[in-house]
Amino acid sequence: MGYVIDVLPAADIDCLEALWRELLGHHLQGAPHLAALGPARAPEDSWRVRRAQYLRWLAASRAAALVATSSGRLAGYAVVRVVEAAGSWRWGDEVGVLETLVVGSDDRGARVGQALLEAARNRLAGWGIRVMTVSVLAGNEGALRFYRREGAADYLQTLIMPVEGN
Repeated sequence: MGYVIDVLPAADIDCLEALWRELLGHHLQGAPHLAALGPARAPEDSWRVRRAQYLRWLAASRAAALVATSSGRLAGYAVVRVVEAAGSWRWGDEVGVLETLVVGSDDRGARVGQALLEAARNRLAGWGIRVMTVSVLAGNEGALRFYRREGAADYLQTLIMPVEGN
């Protein structure tokens, strides 16, 4: 394991942009069916939106950006936070949300994703959280296999549809 997992201060959020753009490309390639609902954001606009979300989330006391670095180079990152739980199950009043987990293409297969996921779980457990949700873009079979290997179970299926022109 030639990398270190650490917490990224919100002030350093811009170092995540290149990996976010890589993830955006992966999303666009894996979900061409979503283009029927409208065009994808340009990479700089996508980062602008996600950056603002990250900063908003990281302003909360129970949220963290976790980074994996190797020889000073960013290999991957995860963003995790705490939200109110749905009322259907006894999971406590709050659950964790893994908002993003991305590993750079040069570092895939080196267990960086597993290490980031473990760090996210440990962080949430330290906050007293028992359950974590993660959303996977439809068509991203590799991510589904990864999370299922890590113990994830199907929970919700989210659909998206137009609200105009019905």
